[in-house]
Amino acid sequence: MPPRTRPARVQSATVNGESKAVVATGTAEDSVRAYLSFLEDPSSSLDARNIARLEKLVTSSTDPVERLRTAAALEQAKSPDGSDLLQNFLRDAKSWAEAEGVSAAAFRQLGVTEDTLRRAGLLKAVRGSSRRRASERSGRRVTVDHIKAWALNQADPFTIKDVTQAIGGSLVTANKALQDLVGDGSLSNLGPAENHRGPGRAPARFAAAKRRKARV
Repeated sequence: MPPRTRPARVQSATVNGESKAVVATGTAEDSVRAYLSFLEDPSSSLDARNIARLEKLVTSSTDPVERLRTAAALEQAKSPDGSDLLQNFLRDAKSWAEAEGVSAAAFRQLGVTEDTLRRAGLLKAVRGSSRRRASERSGRRVTVDHIKAWALNQADPFTIKDVTQAIGGSLVTANKALQDLVGDGSLSNLGPAENHRGPGRAPARFAAAKRRKARV
């Protein structure tokens, strides 16, 4: 049975060095795959071609305001938050999972959170005392600052999944915190984890820059 396609939608694309609106089609499976890939390795959503284009524009532009705008766009392109991928997943995951016979438990194994599963319609809503117990289990809200403090205090390299398993928080929040630290030089991206045996690409490993230098 061929995959079901969604109605055509408008999205941004780079054409001859310029960002233009184009019509594109995709399947629900595309949305699920893209979001799961982001959870596995947030850098998988980076658009290397667009980043290179923006870097060139930053250095070539003579207008300071235009250079500022381009620099802001470049920073955003280098630190994807996955929000668009999440919205697509929330829209398409339920219909795809029902058609494929995939359970919520399977999504959990690949890092999809309870909240995301619920928002996607893959779990029944929690009500009354159950909601309160779920809130109590989740504890405090983990912020970007919490994650930054944890990351800079680690003696050994770690992945983004290590962060969320250790202190909680969403992968989107963890990715934002780690990318901020990499951007200001406090954290080093060591590249893909060695001996990766799970599905998909090997996740990136990070280490506090000072600790990394101390071991060299």
